Amino acid sequence: MSTGQTNAKAMMAGDIVFETRDFYLACFLRCAGYDLIDLRAEGHRKVFVFRDRPSRRDDVLAYYGDDAVVPPLAFSSTIKDMKGLLHNA
Repeated sequence: MSTGQTNAKAMMAGDIVFETRDFYLACFLRCAGYDLIDLRAEGHRKVFVFRDRPSRRDDVLAYYGDDAVVPPLAFSSTIKDMKGLLHNA
């Protein structure tokens, strides 16, 4: 599941952030146009940090409720890109 924690570095820059450990949610958010601003280690796992939006709660609920729409080829491409990011981080 995801969290809504804030990142201290981003807060200093004035950004409100949304963090998640859910890889496929992170891919969906990227496809939906969210800016990935950090990828940080948390033990052996990674946390994806996005610039938050007022609509994020609705977007996340649409994703988990199977009510979200993103272009399938863009989602597939984003999954490949994000896996590359994980393995090269």
